[in-house]
Amino acid sequence: MQSFFKRISISVSTSALLTLAAGLCLTALCYVSARQIEAESARLLFQHHASGHSLSAALLPAHGLSLDANRRGSLYVLLGGVLSSLLATAYVYQLVSRNSVIERITGERTAALQFANLRLSEDIAARMRNEQSLRLRERIIEVSANAIILCSADAPGYLIEYVNPAFERITGYSASEVIGQRLEDLQGPEHARQDMHAISAALHEQREGKAIVRNFRKDGSTYWSELFVAPVRDDGNGPVSHFVVAQYDISTVMRFEQELEFQSRHDVLTGLANRLLLRERLEQAMAVARRSTLPLWVVFIDLDRFKFVNDTLGHDAGDTLLKLIADRLRAATREIDTVARLGGDEFVLLLPQHANGDPGQAILQRVLDAVAQPLLVAGHEFFLTCSMGVATYPLDGDSAETLIKHADIAMYRAKEQGRNHWQSYAPAMNASMLARLSLESELRHALERGQFHLVYQPQVELRSGKIVGMEALLRWQHPTLGAIAPGDFIHLAEEMGLIVPIGAWVLQTACAQAKAWQKAGLGHLRLAVNLSARQFRQSGLLQSVREILAMTGLEARFLELELTESMMMQDVEQAIATMGKLKALGLQLSIDDFGTGYSSLAHLRHFPIDVLKIDKSFVSDIMYSADDAAIVQAIIALAHSLRLKVIAEGVETAQQLAFLRQHGCDQMQGYLFSRPLAAPAFEQLLRQGRMLPALAIVC
Repeated sequence: MQSFFKRISISVSTSALLTLAAGLCLTALCYVSARQIEAESARLLFQHHASGHSLSAALLPAHGLSLDANRRGSLYVLLGGVLSSLLATAYVYQLVSRNSVIERITGERTAALQFANLRLSEDIAARMRNEQSLRLRERIIEVSANAIILCSADAPGYLIEYVNPAFERITGYSASEVIGQRLEDLQGPEHARQDMHAISAALHEQREGKAIVRNFRKDGSTYWSELFVAPVRDDGNGPVSHFVVAQYDISTVMRFEQELEFQSRHDVLTGLANRLLLRERLEQAMAVARRSTLPLWVVFIDLDRFKFVNDTLGHDAGDTLLKLIADRLRAATREIDTVARLGGDEFVLLLPQHANGDPGQAILQRVLDAVAQPLLVAGHEFFLTCSMGVATYPLDGDSAETLIKHADIAMYRAKEQGRNHWQSYAPAMNASMLARLSLESELRHALERGQFHLVYQPQVELRSGKIVGMEALLRWQHPTLGAIAPGDFIHLAEEMGLIVPIGAWVLQTACAQAKAWQKAGLGHLRLAVNLSARQFRQSGLLQSVREILAMTGLEARFLELELTESMMMQDVEQAIATMGKLKALGLQLSIDDFGTGYSSLAHLRHFPIDVLKIDKSFVSDIMYSADDAAIVQAIIALAHSLRLKVIAEGVETAQQLAFLRQHGCDQMQGYLFSRPLAAPAFEQLLRQGRMLPALAIVC
């Protein structure tokens, strides 16, 4: 429109200019015409004069008057033309000015109209967006996984006006069942309502609020939800007309948190109290004991031979066994007692005592009996025992840490005294335990510091009196503690797992020494080396023996590995398989301390062994105990019937030697012939060619 009026304005302006130009041209033409007429009149007059015509004097003035009139007429024409042109131009200019005003007003109104149209378009677009947003919000509310409730702001009822489908799905109530009902009725029976104080306060104060509450479904089941309530105001800042309640079902989260809480305070494997919960309950029990002045027992329990199950059948079988033991401990104790597992095969009992009697001892006996019952794990039957230590509050300590530590010390004393029983803590045990801890610390570094050495005790053939073999024995010489007896550190090394590297060092050192004596021309003696139970069960035993023999150059036929009865009877089938692989290397096997274990003849005949060694406990009393003498005779006869050789340990007197020779014993070792000797002394013994005295041989 604006461009249209602009084009009209340009046309009018052009017309004004053309009109002015045309007027001026017309005036000029008129003026020129008048001048031409005047000139023509003069020419004619001149021609008449030249032709001899004479004009009368009367005519000349008249003609002169005519010429002046013509000039004036031309001038008038010119002036009239100019005037008319100016008037026409003024008129046209007026028209042009009016068109400019019209054009300006039209442009302004057009711009205003365009702006109004733009605002109208924006308003329409905004309205459409708002409508789409509202529809989207409605759809979101409809498809939301969380329950949405709209209720009135009228207290005290807060009547429900709308619920979304998620509310129906979560609660089991349909919309028709709850619309018009009070909001608080959704929380179930009045006596069961809880944790609604925050929501009630928010509704009353018409503000936002939130709370975690327990709700009831239509079927009566409970679930946990997190409620958020927010007021809805009319026109944004007006009075509150409604409340929106968002309900989030957090039952899964609550269960997860409860599980985490349970796991943080209970043992995952057995479900018993863990160290954290044990400490809390122990603190509570001590507080009760202080008020009641009745004692509290803290019992530390450790299973005997549990590591054997793990080492032979694997950790899955060990876990199964621990769960069975946990069930038995629960059954053997009272409801007021606490059964906790600290880790591995270590358990702790809290036993509050009461005035009418002393139930502690009865409970401990029930625990011993329960643990000793047969256990069937992975198709194998096991018989376990346990050792227990007891610390009493407040006599043996006034803190949880002290009581548990003292009960642990007492448990170790029970193990040292034969296991399968319980010991009460005594202050003197602390010194013993501190010494043990110090010994354990020193033992960890003894091998790397070169504090171990070997001694060798000769094995003599009774018939010839010659040395036919030797047993390598481990000794520990500490720089400050002095010589430490094998009985004081061998079992520690076994428990701590250090026996494997120590045993490998013993085997390698002894084989290298035996080979050195062979090279020195001191005879091809048989070398006997003890294997610990842990060594025997390790998967790399065969490879380790093979590598040591190859490294030292000792032929396998000169090596004899000594095993104990208990070691082989823990898992007979596995023991037979391992022994078969060792025999395949070409070495010899012997059963050490025979008679002290519980091997049967049925098993013994399947073991691929070469030698039986009679324990020195039987040999020492053969001259005074008919039973021991009978046992020694039976072992010799049994070995010979199985085509095995027999070695008697601990022979110290000529009478013992005579008894053994009389009943056909093949070999002996003991103080009668020689104590265990260090390598230089043993080498000197070999070079001397020492034998049993002739008198002893004759006997």
